[in-house]
Amino acid sequence: MPRTVAVIQARTSSSRLPGKVLAPVGGVTMLERLVRQLRGARTLDQVVVATSDHPSDDALAAHLQAAGVPVHRGDLDDVLARFAGAAASQDAEVVVRLTGDCPLHTPDTVDDVVEAFHASGADYASNLEPYTRPDGLDVEVFTRESLERALREAEPGPDREHVTPWLRRSDHVRRHFHLHGDGLGGEGMRWTVDEPADLEYVRRVWARLDESGAQPHSYEMIMKAALEVGAREDADIPNRGYYKSLFEAAPADAAPALRLGRSEELLRRSAQVIPGGAQTYSKSWRQHVRGVSPVFLERGKGARVWDVDGNEYVDLIQGLLPNILGYAHPEVDRAAYEQAQRGHSFSLAHPLEVELAERLVRIIPCAEMVRFGKNGSDATAGAVRAARAFTGRERVATCGYHGWQDWFIGTTSRTAGVPAAVRELAHPFAYNDVEALDRVLSAHPGEFAAVIMEPFNFYEPAPGYLEGVKELARRHGALLIFDEICTGFHMGLGGAQTMFGVTPDLATFGKAMGNGYPISCIAGRRDVMAVFDEVFVSFTFAGDAASMAAAVAVLDQLEHTDALDRLQAAGRRLADGMHALAAEAGLAERFRTHGHPAWTLFRFLDENGVDDPVLKTLWSQEVVRRGVLVLATHNVCAALDYAAVEHVLRAYAAAFRRVGSLVAQGADLSMHLDGPVPAPAFRARG
Repeated sequence: MPRTVAVIQARTSSSRLPGKVLAPVGGVTMLERLVRQLRGARTLDQVVVATSDHPSDDALAAHLQAAGVPVHRGDLDDVLARFAGAAASQDAEVVVRLTGDCPLHTPDTVDDVVEAFHASGADYASNLEPYTRPDGLDVEVFTRESLERALREAEPGPDREHVTPWLRRSDHVRRHFHLHGDGLGGEGMRWTVDEPADLEYVRRVWARLDESGAQPHSYEMIMKAALEVGAREDADIPNRGYYKSLFEAAPADAAPALRLGRSEELLRRSAQVIPGGAQTYSKSWRQHVRGVSPVFLERGKGARVWDVDGNEYVDLIQGLLPNILGYAHPEVDRAAYEQAQRGHSFSLAHPLEVELAERLVRIIPCAEMVRFGKNGSDATAGAVRAARAFTGRERVATCGYHGWQDWFIGTTSRTAGVPAAVRELAHPFAYNDVEALDRVLSAHPGEFAAVIMEPFNFYEPAPGYLEGVKELARRHGALLIFDEICTGFHMGLGGAQTMFGVTPDLATFGKAMGNGYPISCIAGRRDVMAVFDEVFVSFTFAGDAASMAAAVAVLDQLEHTDALDRLQAAGRRLADGMHALAAEAGLAERFRTHGHPAWTLFRFLDENGVDDPVLKTLWSQEVVRRGVLVLATHNVCAALDYAAVEHVLRAYAAAFRRVGSLVAQGADLSMHLDGPVPAPAFRARG
């Protein structure tokens, strides 16, 4: 086996907790505790500490040498060069990167990733994307050759301060991301030390273990001790130092304008032949800063799109959520193409209808039967019609957004063309307020066919809320319908009903189901679904076999790969990064996020805590000009890899830096806008 050396980064000049690596944990210094743990790793030939040659680290170097720990000293600021020097000093062929502020690291965690690295044949492997261990058990493994290339090619700034960013995004590096397979969990816990509270926590954990440290402790043993101590409630954002580096390296000037000539010309032509200029309100130019943002996109691949003028963007809209795997996913496209070659709009039913329905029945808790459509509005309208037929009632209680058709859109500000008699049959109610729903249902006793709601719409249901809604609907004789057009698949295979453990009578799914191919479904109880024998919900393309083939391929990816784990890891990193960057910009009190890692809403606030559209628009103007396409949410796809996330975070860093500077100056932000503030099509979600 190639000579494998663990290089531990350590210095005493930490900005938040100076000297932390020399703080005692279980009778020895934190750094010694880590070294003793690593002595139990079967895959390591040597451990060396890479510290700086700055006088502030003289005592650290002397202490380690006295303890018999090899030390390499190098440049304080060029951590990459220091790290590479440490690897060279030990003739490493394979390098394992660890940091000195992780005293609870475990030898079996290291062995697991090193063995995965060798088995994969990659140049780089880690357990970081997604995290399947607590923060503080990060392991990165890479070839010495790749490290030397990074040393030659990485630019000054965050790439050299944090060692591996270049390796994690370079096209020249073959990467493997390892998921620990022991089922012990731990993602979301914090075992690293950056603050005094972190140090106190790891000391409490270690106190429950053998403090002699004579025998390195396994992950299972330390996890048991950590669970006894209890989870930290005040845990900090992981890798806050990296986000700080991005902010400090970000340009302070306004971003240059994009070339948008062809987009603007197409918009002028569109205005003559297409009402509103687009087929979907939320895909219209009106949702972006006119004259600043692109209007027409031409192609997409993975997490990226290109507009008609050739500008490239990381796309955090992803077609309004359908592209859960990203644009032009090869397996999904191949499945649809191969089916289309055999025909896809047949004169009779196709076997794929049965295959896909059987699979959805297995995956979705409420599904005993399934009926297909082409988009979300088909499914929600069909579910409501079925509920009315089943109950013999007409009124519907609604919460959230449910599509364009009359029965729902009449409850919003977009009521033009909707008959008053139809509008009177739909009754909105507030989310997370059982009493509000009770008042609605009680106002017309015995008249409600259904309660239809988004079970999760950026805000977590309060404990017992969904259960309360279900009980209330049942008490009033109404069916409960979960609109999972957005939550379905993004929040796990079974959607929010699996996530929260509440099973509705009916549910609707769409968007991500086909990764951009048009398909949706109504799923639910057999006795309710049986009404479709009489209820007319039927259209020519409902049985489109190409879209069904795509949906089968999507489910293959979601069930049998780590796509959902990667998606959620990217979403968490984006949300963490936004909060850290907002804080660096002095905007921590004027920025909020809500939701799930796969689908996160972010808000910019004024001094009174009210949404500030001018602040958000100025931030968006900077972001789009730096190559990020986003509205007000992160619609995360599994193709959003490290390089794409880093591109977004660098754009966000520049935007926060500029906006934060203007706010600090007391500037009139509207004077820095190059276009009008976008207006929402309507408001429905709470």
